[in-house]
Amino acid sequence: MTQVPVPATKVHAELADPGPGEHLWTILTMHRVGDDMIRRLNAGEPAGPALLDHENLLTLEGPGCFKCEEPYSRYLAHRKCTGSMEGN
Repeated sequence: MTQVPVPATKVHAELADPGPGEHLWTILTMHRVGDDMIRRLNAGEPAGPALLDHENLLTLEGPGCFKCEEPYSRYLAHRKCTGSMEGN
């Protein structure tokens, strides 16, 4: 399996609003992170190659719109988004 590091610019990156009426589709993943990995991250050390691998994947949710907080559907994808980035 090929490991692709997460670019530093993507860690804690701000979400860019695609514009009024446009959905911001997202897919959320949750990974198991062990105590050793957290200690390395807190010390500013590399977390190791297993940080976001499929073996640590716990759940995947989405796609859904970050702005209007609605799950994806073909119907919703063709409608203007009624949400905003304010308050998210």
